Amino acid sequence: MILILALLSLSLSAQSVKDQKNRAAPLSVCELIAHRSDYNRRMVAVRGVVKGGGHGAWLAANRECVYTLVTRGVEWPNLIFLAYPDNSSQLESYHADFRVDWRAIRRVEEEVQGHAFNPDTDDTIETYEGLFLTYSDLERRVSPGVPGALRLGFGPLGEAPAQLLIKTVRDAVVVRGKDR
Repeated sequence: MILILALLSLSLSAQSVKDQKNRAAPLSVCELIAHRSDYNRRMVAVRGVVKGGGHGAWLAANRECVYTLVTRGVEWPNLIFLAYPDNSSQLESYHADFRVDWRAIRRVEEEVQGHAFNPDTDDTIETYEGLFLTYSDLERRVSPGVPGALRLGFGPLGEAPAQLLIKTVRDAVVVRGKDR
């Protein structure tokens, strides 16, 4: 019996290591925005700084990102709006053919809160997997010189040039304010 349990444990460990090796290295937010057309409507893994507020959550590029997306003179922030799929939505940009891994999402949320996360001073860096979306006509989705309607991108305020429909999340790291 002990031998069977040991073999089963070894088998599960080997499968976990194999899953880790088969998992593609995540792209950075900067990389994904810079090559957004290549990844449009594709499943991706992306790692970035999680930002949130009353208008939703975003993945932001790290400080080392030097890429600037400009369409018709309007600069876009290096942000990816985070959303969950909703196949009953009239907006096709919320449709996906996968199920959300709610257990993994709750596990990461609990892990972050377990580190005494302070949203006023700390950041979290996480890897999200999901369906990446951007507009192929992004250059036509700006209104130079129109205050309050400068960009028509993703998110409630239209600020993001891309959106990720979340399938799962992993590898959360809390960065303390003093360590930034």
